[in-house]
Amino acid sequence: MKKYPLEGFTTPHIVTFENNLNPQQLKVVLEGDGPALVLAGAGSGKTRVLIYRLAYLLEKGISPREILLVTFTNKAASEMLHRAESLLKRTLGDLWSGTFHHVGNVILRKEANALGYSANFTILDREDSLDFFDDCIEELGFDRKEKLFPKKNVISNIWTLSVNSLKDIEKVIGEFYPHLEEFIPPIKKVIHTYRKKKKEANVMDFSDLLYGWLTLMQEDTLAKKYSGLFRYILVDEYQDTNRIQFELLKKISSFHKNILVVGDDAQSIYSFRAADINNLLEFPKTFANANVFKLETNYRSTPQILQLANQIIKQNMNQFPKELKAVKKDGALPAIVKTKDVYAQAHFVAQRILELAREGLMLEKIAVLFRSRFQALELEMELLKRNIPYVVRGGMRFFEQAHIKDVISYLKYEMNPRDELSFKRAICLHRAIGRGYASKIYYKHSQENKNFEVILNELPKKQKESMKEFTDILKEIRKSSSAEEAIRTIIKSYHDYCYLSFDNPEDRIQDLEELAKMAHSYSSIKDFLLDLGSYEEFKGETVLNARNDNGLLVLSTIHQAKGLEWNVVFFIGFCDYEFPHPKSLGTPQALEEERRLFYVTATRAKDELYIVYPETKYTYRNGLILTRASQFYWELPPACFEEWETTENPQDLF
Repeated sequence: MKKYPLEGFTTPHIVTFENNLNPQQLKVVLEGDGPALVLAGAGSGKTRVLIYRLAYLLEKGISPREILLVTFTNKAASEMLHRAESLLKRTLGDLWSGTFHHVGNVILRKEANALGYSANFTILDREDSLDFFDDCIEELGFDRKEKLFPKKNVISNIWTLSVNSLKDIEKVIGEFYPHLEEFIPPIKKVIHTYRKKKKEANVMDFSDLLYGWLTLMQEDTLAKKYSGLFRYILVDEYQDTNRIQFELLKKISSFHKNILVVGDDAQSIYSFRAADINNLLEFPKTFANANVFKLETNYRSTPQILQLANQIIKQNMNQFPKELKAVKKDGALPAIVKTKDVYAQAHFVAQRILELAREGLMLEKIAVLFRSRFQALELEMELLKRNIPYVVRGGMRFFEQAHIKDVISYLKYEMNPRDELSFKRAICLHRAIGRGYASKIYYKHSQENKNFEVILNELPKKQKESMKEFTDILKEIRKSSSAEEAIRTIIKSYHDYCYLSFDNPEDRIQDLEELAKMAHSYSSIKDFLLDLGSYEEFKGETVLNARNDNGLLVLSTIHQAKGLEWNVVFFIGFCDYEFPHPKSLGTPQALEEERRLFYVTATRAKDELYIVYPETKYTYRNGLILTRASQFYWELPPACFEEWETTENPQDLF
């Protein structure tokens, strides 16, 4: 077996580098000392490069104790270590590896006293942390105020974003939660109390693992200790790092200055989680004398798909330009498909999926991607009707989501006053009415035959006001002339609850708007609910059908699809005011991130890519309106895609 001649090895090396890496990859592995930024294009083998770089350092005689490998999941770190161990034929138990949080936890256990903690501190999981926030809200009396107060999960997210971005609470609320600006003083009190109670209880949450670690690094002795310890630092998915992680990396690499980060600015799509693309774009300025490497050989997609991807990202100004080159042979041009409406869009996608399945392609090798969750509603219904089994990656089916079930619960109770579950779900959405009061009210109404007006007068003031809101909604629903009107009545009252209860209220309101549009074609609530019931039956059948060897079709938002790949990808909802997201139209930076989302979408596909949009859509105020393809469509040279238009009979296309 050929050995690549390497200098500086203390023992005979057993890993072959030249035969297993392309020239760009090999250059990174051999020349990655000092500050190094590796721009790894989609499908270019970045994991392979990190593993071989790690193997190279260990073969060269660097102790595992002097190497830090940072990944974004512990699973990724474990897999890299396993592959490196297989290469080297040795165990690497002494290597520092894992997520930022994992490494922070290990260091804080050793240095907890410096922060006023003892080393046996416990870590709060998500649920325990939320319970702590609940206790703080109750202790401060904000749960007893006349006005609705933001829910614990929203305040928890504000705290997390503040730590990750190293921004004040005011700035985080102004940037991510502007609808909560009136609550800034009480939210700050809750967070202050939360932090105090954690320290008293000797507990930390996940954000503390980073914040505490950075606090330790402000102390010179500890900063020198750990920057001296980590002789080589390797970082995966660098484009997804946030500000606190960036500051930590600066601190711990300050002595040896051997920090190699691997990422792709073209795939930076998580700003809503406080990921900061400037960490990558400014790397050469932040780390003096940094080497910049590019990995541009793509092993995943056909030349035609890569041609489209290159054209997509070419329009961005803030980037390190790259040109992905294919190893695979030629394939079909990506297709941009215009359909009559969202129902025809769903019909086309489902029909083409069936065609692919009949050609022998397993469903699990096909994905349908979308920018926002609501865009998949009509497709889900079509898939259920056709008995095509599917899974929603990283989430629930449309009708299983909490906000959808909340709104439908009013309709279900109105149609069936004996539906206790729907009654309790709906009335508990109103302030000061918990499960206990809901049970009492239901019992008095159903068992003692008391009407709601009588029960109202038996309740305390706050519960009385809330129950009146509930009964007023029921009255409005009864007056509604259609299922759509009834749903819009509920949405109007649900609006405030949604904005104070969820960290993505606008997306959820959009889902509910889509639910209302879906109800447009039903003359009565009864007919609408009857169809919903039949979808539940279809769902049971598809679960049974999924037990065959064909697997499950994947439905996913683009954000959830990053890092994955499929043979065939469908991208739906490629039209103005849906993609790019309307909120991104205000700033060039946000629009560039939407373009990166488009790039990520295209580069998930190995063999075939279909980009689909409806020609018309229904709106409540204006009825049926014409739509056009996304503004990104007009940036693409016609030579890099085919244009399709569905006919009355979509089967004619195939």
